[in-house]
Formats: sequence, C-alpha cells, structure tokens
Amino acid sequence: MAFQKGKSGNPKGKPKGSTNKTTAEIKEIITRVVGNQLDRLEKDLDILRKTNPSKAVEISTKLIDYVIPKMSKLDIEGELTHKVERVVIEIKKTNVTNESGETNNNK
Repeated sequence: MAFQKGKSGNPKGKPKGSTNKTTAEIKEIITRVVGNQLDRLEKDLDILRKTNPSKAVEISTKLIDYVIPKMSKLDIEGELTHKVERVVIEIKKTNVTNESGETNNNK
C-alpha cells in the first residue's frame, strides 16, 4: 500500500521534543571530543593571552556563549535592580563617616 499525499505513515508522529537518534549520537561524540580537549584548550588560551591578549579575549568571549546562556533584557534589568537595592540598603545601614570623624545621618 503506497502512502497517500498529505497522509503520514505514522499518524501520531514523532513525540514533541524527542531527538533524532543520529543527532543525539553526534552531540555525544562532539561532547566527548571537546571534553577531551578542554585541558589543551586552556593551555592554548594561556599561551595566546601572553602573545595576543586581544585575540584571547575574542576567543574566550565566543566560547562563553556555549557555556553560559545569554541573559535577556529582563534578566539584566532584574539583576541591576537587585544590585541597586542592595547598595541602597547598605547605605541606609551604614553611617557614613566624613574626614572629621563626624557621622552623617542624611537619608
């Protein structure tokens, strides 16, 4: 029986989010190869830092994208807000001492 145009041989289809077997195997191989090269990569970057620091920073920056997820604007704004709030709290907690040794309690 031949397939009809527009009809799947598997009506339920592939489960959402499941990976292709070949893709999973390739990811595993790449992970293994890269994992085995991390010590060498670190040594090469150390050498490059001494000879060409700007190139070392460029490469390190590109590699970061594979390790640390990029932050969204909301993540950055939230982090900045949190840091500002902590600074404000510390300022409120601390009496600022000026050069004459007097405390300044301005709020």
